[in-house]
Amino acid sequence: MQPSAVVLRAGPATVTLCPDAGGRIGQIEVDGRKLLRGPEDAGLGWGYWGSYPLLPWSNRIPGGRFRFEGRDFTVPVNWEDGSALHGLAMNAPWTVVAASDRSAVIEIAIDSASYRMHARQSFVLTQSGLDQRIDLTNRSADRVPVGAGIHPWFGFGPIRVPADRMWPGSGPIPEGVPVPVEGDADLRVICEPGLMDRCYTALTADRVEVPGLRLGWSGPITHVVVYTGTPGWVCVEPVTMANDGFRLADEGVPGAGVIALDEGDTLSVGYRFDWSA
Repeated sequence: MQPSAVVLRAGPATVTLCPDAGGRIGQIEVDGRKLLRGPEDAGLGWGYWGSYPLLPWSNRIPGGRFRFEGRDFTVPVNWEDGSALHGLAMNAPWTVVAASDRSAVIEIAIDSASYRMHARQSFVLTQSGLDQRIDLTNRSADRVPVGAGIHPWFGFGPIRVPADRMWPGSGPIPEGVPVPVEGDADLRVICEPGLMDRCYTALTADRVEVPGLRLGWSGPITHVVVYTGTPGWVCVEPVTMANDGFRLADEGVPGAGVIALDEGDTLSVGYRFDWSA
């Protein structure tokens, strides 16, 4: 069954939002061309379609356990590899606060383990692009580590990621400190990526080129994850933290991108899906 939707329209563009399916963008369609893996694939599972928010962390926490400033945290494991994947909001229902023909605002209260947070997403559609803003506020009296990002599924094709370094390792979990990009892992010139699940950093620009559009961002985005493990699709994910970043930060590894929020503090990031370019 496909999720219920909020539909935005402007000129040649139609954007389908799916608040009850993790607050995700279900589809972006421009001039009849679908740019995302859409709701028709929702039956494959929450992780495999649309573009969903990653809050209050991105990528994996192996075993669902980590330490931060001397405190032990346990968060729900939700993936077959035994990790807590992509946060706490990506498959939960969000509430529609406001909606019109070209804009919408949705919210969610996150209350799980040591996290008590409020998240808000706002969307504004124009004929040339979609603007998305994510605000994540700590409602707990405790200081907590956080990260934010999005996980869009684009149709496979050439991409460009302006990153000079990448985290090494045979899988998505970093092994060591960032190293210079080289060979097939160098995506600084637009090309079709090879098979990978890799986290890039040392970004030199605030946008990536993906099939059908340019994806830009604002805020403390320091990493881009690229995943091509599903034939026909490519995930290009601008995020604020490295994969397994909480562990890296606890071990004192520089560049993990982890942000600490005290009570009342807010982390904000913005994205621009621009098809005019």
